[in-house]
Amino acid sequence: MRLTIEPLANAHHKDQLLTNLHRIFGEFDTTMLALLEPMLQWVEISGGEVLFRQYEPGDCLYFVISGRLQAYTTDEQGNHQVMGEIIRGETVGEMAMFTGDPRSATIIALRDSVLVKLSQKAFEQIVAAYPTVSVNVTKLIINRLRTSQEQPKAAGSDVTSRLTRSHPAKKPVNICVLALHDDPADSISPATRLVSELSPLLRQKGTTFVVSSAEVNEVFNQPDFAQVDKENPVAYRQLSQWLDDQESQHEFMLYIADPLRADQSGNGLPVLSEWTRRCLRQADEILLLADATQPPDLTLVEKHYLMNEPWTGAPHTLLLLHPPQTTHPRHTVHWLAPRPAVKRHYHLRSGLKRDMARFARILSGTSVGLVLAGGGAKGFAHIGVLRALQEWDIPVDVVGGTSVGGLVAATFSFDEAIEPTTWHLRKAAHFNPTKDYNVLPFISLIRGRRIEQMIQTCISDFTGNPTPYIEDSWLTFFALSSNYTRAREEIHTRGPMLKYLLATSAIPGVFPPVIDGDDLLVDGGSFNNFPADVMSRFGVGKVIGVDLSIDKPRKLTMEQIPSPTSLLRDRFRAKRQRKYRLPSLLSLMLNATLLYSSARRNENIQHTDLYFNPDVSRYGIMNWTSYDHIVQKGYEHAVEVLNGLHPDELARLRA
Repeated sequence: MRLTIEPLANAHHKDQLLTNLHRIFGEFDTTMLALLEPMLQWVEISGGEVLFRQYEPGDCLYFVISGRLQAYTTDEQGNHQVMGEIIRGETVGEMAMFTGDPRSATIIALRDSVLVKLSQKAFEQIVAAYPTVSVNVTKLIINRLRTSQEQPKAAGSDVTSRLTRSHPAKKPVNICVLALHDDPADSISPATRLVSELSPLLRQKGTTFVVSSAEVNEVFNQPDFAQVDKENPVAYRQLSQWLDDQESQHEFMLYIADPLRADQSGNGLPVLSEWTRRCLRQADEILLLADATQPPDLTLVEKHYLMNEPWTGAPHTLLLLHPPQTTHPRHTVHWLAPRPAVKRHYHLRSGLKRDMARFARILSGTSVGLVLAGGGAKGFAHIGVLRALQEWDIPVDVVGGTSVGGLVAATFSFDEAIEPTTWHLRKAAHFNPTKDYNVLPFISLIRGRRIEQMIQTCISDFTGNPTPYIEDSWLTFFALSSNYTRAREEIHTRGPMLKYLLATSAIPGVFPPVIDGDDLLVDGGSFNNFPADVMSRFGVGKVIGVDLSIDKPRKLTMEQIPSPTSLLRDRFRAKRQRKYRLPSLLSLMLNATLLYSSARRNENIQHTDLYFNPDVSRYGIMNWTSYDHIVQKGYEHAVEVLNGLHPDELARLRA
């Protein structure tokens, strides 16, 4: 960490500082500012460097002017837990300084950052000279404590998690694009080509600046100026300040890393240019661009640089670029297995605008997540809603669901048109999965072979692959199951798709449970039948939810359950003449599993930005033969909801 003199700051830095000072001190005049300025210390901190450690005295606070920091705690066994991130415009360390408590987390720079330090002594001088400042600080402490009680802590008293529904996961500012494969015969590098397609779409989301080594050389009118290192401190800082200035003026910075070149010493290793090293060091997110037609093994640059360097603190995202005619990705697991640092991956078809537009929404934090509830045959209503969303040009970027909602979401993740999707699911409904009763129902009333055939045929028809993995989906997809062994919900984003679609549908006592390692998985509806809260944790900008529950009490007109003989006799009467209106054993078991989820329903509705709730109460959860009627019900309801939206609301959903 290096203390610097105030001239390091540019005009945008000073504006950012003034905004932060107003937040801490409230309104203050030029006299107070003149008193405060000499007490401030401008600080540069390199990526990977620790700002302060857990349990150290809290004797100062820092304003983040540029860059990105991470907070983590360490337990007695030495295990680290990441608690949150701090970006420009935020402060760190103020609560420990205000309260006198030790630091509750270690703060490390994820990339090169500029901070402003205010010591406790300087703060006390300001409070002594301007007593009204203490009133604003008291309000700040109260608000922070209230916030920490209402949402998860990110780092004890120093940093409170800001990852709430109204504040999705922080979008990256500096994005480094590094191509793992280069074609020497192509004059345009893969990274440059990708950025040329991505940047116009990203500019629709916010101000975007594209920078490459060639751009830097042109701006400074010096060949190879982009390659300056710290051995030339004047030029190095000059470039750093210019990049910092661009960052402060733009919402997104796209850094194009140089194409890799061979080492002239003949050892066969690729060489990272100084510009590429700077790109990696500056990155909030590193996009690893890979040619999906190449072998999935680690490239030399990954083995010798990315796996061992301090810039691996920035999350790695793998972009698998496919030929435009690719129908469905395969073997993604072989790409992910050797790359544990990869947190997210996306499949893109070369030159396909909708794939690039989807990725731009994801990168900018404006993506749309669609979550689908469980409900047996009633879940066919989801297909009608999907049809309406497509007709209204509302994009969907992330899909997930429970039980039948998981199955429909999985088919949508294959990125097919709605017509073949409707046809394939109609074919699946003909399997009537609740018809193969168990003669010896030791574990379940239904054998489960039909539902397995239904799901396998459905996904095989879509993908041409009987055993696809979740990782192979064009759209990010999750299914939710209930872990019977550990009494918790499980979110499946990787692994065999058939296995986890069976798990999310395995209603306890009705269908056989699914064994997953040492655990037993059952229907996700037992814990969370409408997982809108899960979708909101994926960092999407907007959540669309399709719920199938209706607030309609199941009232009975009898004082006690009739005897088995009376019920049997009643079954032989004409349907309209029956005396007893009771749910069947199967329906009772199916609905009983949803009782806990029903209690969470209202809470989950609050996580949605657009909510659909088609009335399919006249159809039973085993009414598989009413496929087309249920689909139409979902469509009609969705059209009614979408027609009722204000044009501004529709525009936000389409953005």
